[in-house]
Amino acid sequence: MLHLMHELLRRLTIPLQHTATNRDKATCSPASFQPKAVRTFIATDPFLFKEIDEATSGEMAEKSLNVTIVSHPCSLHLFFLSPAQQVGGSLSGLFQGVVLKRLGHNVRILERASPDGLREQGAGITAREDIQEYLNTYDRFSDQPYSPGDANIQFINQTGEVTKTWKMQLRMTSWDTLYYRLRANFDGLQSEYVNTARSTPQTGEGAASYEYECNVTDVKYQKGSVDVHFERSTGGGETMHAGTEQKYVGYVAWRGTVVENQVSDETKALFRTCVNYFIHSKGHILVYLIPGKNGSLKPGERLLNYVWYCNYAANSPELHDLMTDTEGRRHRITMPMGKMRPEISAQQKAHADEILPAAFAEVVRLTKHPFVQCITDASAPRAVFFDGHLILAGDAFCTFRPHMGSSTNQAALHALLLRRTFPYGDILSNKADTAPQRTGKNDRLTMEAYESQVIRYATITSLMSVAWGNKNQFSVPVFLGSVFRLAFAYVRIWIG
Repeated sequence: MLHLMHELLRRLTIPLQHTATNRDKATCSPASFQPKAVRTFIATDPFLFKEIDEATSGEMAEKSLNVTIVSHPCSLHLFFLSPAQQVGGSLSGLFQGVVLKRLGHNVRILERASPDGLREQGAGITAREDIQEYLNTYDRFSDQPYSPGDANIQFINQTGEVTKTWKMQLRMTSWDTLYYRLRANFDGLQSEYVNTARSTPQTGEGAASYEYECNVTDVKYQKGSVDVHFERSTGGGETMHAGTEQKYVGYVAWRGTVVENQVSDETKALFRTCVNYFIHSKGHILVYLIPGKNGSLKPGERLLNYVWYCNYAANSPELHDLMTDTEGRRHRITMPMGKMRPEISAQQKAHADEILPAAFAEVVRLTKHPFVQCITDASAPRAVFFDGHLILAGDAFCTFRPHMGSSTNQAALHALLLRRTFPYGDILSNKADTAPQRTGKNDRLTMEAYESQVIRYATITSLMSVAWGNKNQFSVPVFLGSVFRLAFAYVRIWIG
């Protein structure tokens, strides 16, 4: 079931450009960029737009673009393009940016976070089919592995015994590992994660620029172009969105990591090769290996990553306490790493000792800096605006509950579709003619076809992740209701 939905759809995206305004507090254009009016805008940050107003149509750019991408620090992104502009960095923006650059477009990423804000995100990621296809096609550093290896799923009972195993061959990695690999491919950033010494730009590629601390304040469309207004600032500024709101669904994900050699030999042996599940009353936890510091895959240096889903009623005192940090500030969606009050962390570790199998409890107990994400649902009704001059990509278009491991996969899928939407060039990685057949390498996608594909993918993936979460967090009637909605969506797609 986990693989079935990811075969439904593929491929994305469109172009746009950025116009600096008098609110831009620093030099906007590197010398390699020729500023023009933004023709198409791809958004990867769902927090960017407070309103999208349709305006008069404009003609699409027909040659290479100048793209600007603007980003939220962590998970949600918007992506805009023009004769080449993109708003939204992080992973989603980088997925799109690498493709556009290889196609010959000039790409400028406006990252909302500071450089320090993008370090040590501490989150595990499932490299699903579209991520693997993307890296097989565009990654110039494929000789440097990014995952401990393929993993099955195993379910463990209270006494620590394996009760069943699903043969899934999941490839687990980390946010940091993917981020620095994509940066190496995008703008050649040197890091401990990826050795870029042998990287040589190929003839025909566009220019690439990645700029931090750029807070987008407004986006306007008129006379066939998009104006992107931003300030140089580390602050968040006013929240903007695409007519959608994140709805809290009644539970959170506790997350954290511990270095593999810090746990007992018994725990290492149990968690060595699989994604490991334990399901308890109104909750479940999974533990799996991801790359360690600087992407290390050496046994003992890797990280054991856990995600523990726990129910907290909306507006409850318990949720309020959980999301109030050491400085007394209340966080709405994410309690950042290092900001949690010690007494809250201590309570959860004691709770782990009470209800989790010993190996799972050990990983939770040894985690020094846990963080929490409130689980939410959010989806835009459309992916394309301004007569094709603005596109929502990645989490900017739809956020999934984490259970399917598909949020990052969606961003990679959108980037793969991008090449079919803007095939101005054909500059791939070191494997120029080996793109998988299912990529539809010579099959041009219209914007209507693109939007139809991403909507279908988001609809099914979202409903599947809701069903899986409801199965393990709530009552049987709630779960059955989500299964019915999923089945109904399949039928609607089947009959067209």
